[in-house]
Amino acid sequence: MKRFTSYDEIETLCEAMIKDFFRSRHYTNSLCVDIEAFVKEYLGLPIVYDTFAEPDPGRVGFFSDGERPLWVRRGSQKEQIVYPARTIVIEKFLLNPRESARKRFTISHEGAHDVLDRHIPIQASPVAAFHSEYDPDMTYTTDMLHEMLSINECFTNRAAACLLMPEFLVKRVLKRHNNSKKVVLYYEESGSVLSQDQKLLIMRMADTMGASYTAFSNRLRELDLFEQKPLEEYLHTELCYGGESYAGGH
Repeated sequence: MKRFTSYDEIETLCEAMIKDFFRSRHYTNSLCVDIEAFVKEYLGLPIVYDTFAEPDPGRVGFFSDGERPLWVRRGSQKEQIVYPARTIVIEKFLLNPRESARKRFTISHEGAHDVLDRHIPIQASPVAAFHSEYDPDMTYTTDMLHEMLSINECFTNRAAACLLMPEFLVKRVLKRHNNSKKVVLYYEESGSVLSQDQKLLIMRMADTMGASYTAFSNRLRELDLFEQKPLEEYLHTELCYGGESYAGGH
């Protein structure tokens, strides 16, 4: 499939939209995107909450095309509801305050579908779409996997991250919490390790932005905001194992 956009272009477009939204609200020192207000007011999309009864329990968000029905639960019964086109439906349990980060990313993801539908309609033609969280214990059909892993979903996930955590805002948060220094990641060919203090730093920054630890960590990688150091340095200087000063068992 020919790609009609790129990650770099998505980054530029989404950051410009958030900056435009901030200007309209006269925000100057914000550290977090009010993603629900952005989606409702700037993108012009209604958001409703309902109890999903889809065959895939990982489905927590839905962007309606006005044709595809959504399975929902009404009391003890399941029924299909066709929501108006461009309506975002969010699983109701995400209203729990403990699910705030998941709710915010899901709203951003569904809003990103509308952005890409307008930006690259030839590739992201208006069709209903789900935001699904992968469940390793779930048996997926071929169609489910194709929908989850399509190139359009990859672009949508990237756009969702850009809208929720635009680069200029991530760097503002990094300046607030770490004097603009990159997060230290100890690395070798077999993998990487984060020290406890760096994990706590990521957690604080993620909380500031209203994102999950995982989503914010992924965003740091996308923006090249990890400073890679040899894993041996962590073993010797942080954990104080090995090295010359310990050669004699001291």
